Amino acid sequence: MEMAARRVRAFKRWMKREGIQCSDALELTVSATQGLSITALADLHVGDAVARIPKATCLTVITTAARDMIDAAGLDGSLGLAVAIMHERSLGEQSHWAPYLAALPEQEAIPLVWTAEEAEVLLRGTELHETVKEDRGVMLEDWKDSIEPLQDQIGSTQFESFFGFEEYLAARTLIASRSFQIDDHHHGVGMVPLADIFNHKTAAEDVHLNTSASTEGSESDTDSGSEEGNESTTSTTSSLSPTTGASTTDDVASSATDDGDDDDLEMVMVKDVKLGAEVSH
Repeated sequence: MEMAARRVRAFKRWMKREGIQCSDALELTVSATQGLSITALADLHVGDAVARIPKATCLTVITTAARDMIDAAGLDGSLGLAVAIMHERSLGEQSHWAPYLAALPEQEAIPLVWTAEEAEVLLRGTELHETVKEDRGVMLEDWKDSIEPLQDQIGSTQFESFFGFEEYLAARTLIASRSFQIDDHHHGVGMVPLADIFNHKTAAEDVHLNTSASTEGSESDTDSGSEEGNESTTSTTSSLSPTTGASTTDDVASSATDDGDDDDLEMVMVKDVKLGAEVSH
């Protein structure tokens, strides 16, 4: 627990350095059972803007140090982002996203990354058992076709440690459960620090990430099998209140563009949340 708490503190310092603004009405907490979560330190209301995240802080195929390798291999979407995650993890403390990646779980505990023995015992006789086997087969083909050929550029030792099939599956579980469609023409799908710390709530989200992805005003959450993450609506920018760190979107004007990093991503409350309650996405 102490190690996890240190990682949270390091992540908070990193966010401050990177210009990620988080409302002081939110608290990042860590527990042995739930891992990282975010709770409300004050009553939050619909329309409150509780965080602002510069696009440049997001981990994407555009921002990663592996950009040239990804471009040369012609990878994009989830494949390209998986390479970005694996590469940044291979850099350890030298990665620009080291404190952020350290705050994330190694992988999400979904059936895709269960061992064959675990899947056989827990899923035998269910439709999901066959689906998981099929999905792993597709992932293995993707890895062999798109990731394994990168070994010559990466080097055998580093490749075996950080770019193996299991590491690829781990990266894909993070993408499936935590990535967002940041925009349509520049970053595409990516990992959004802070936004992906909010635990997912199946029934309905409390807070929504506004991005410049073109969704014609619709809001849609991803489930654990989504390929492209969470799609959101046009972004707005604002200053967070010095009192609660929150502001209403009625007070701000849209500054989104589909290209580049001129616009920040903003998290806005879409439900009222009481003091002390967990805030979910």
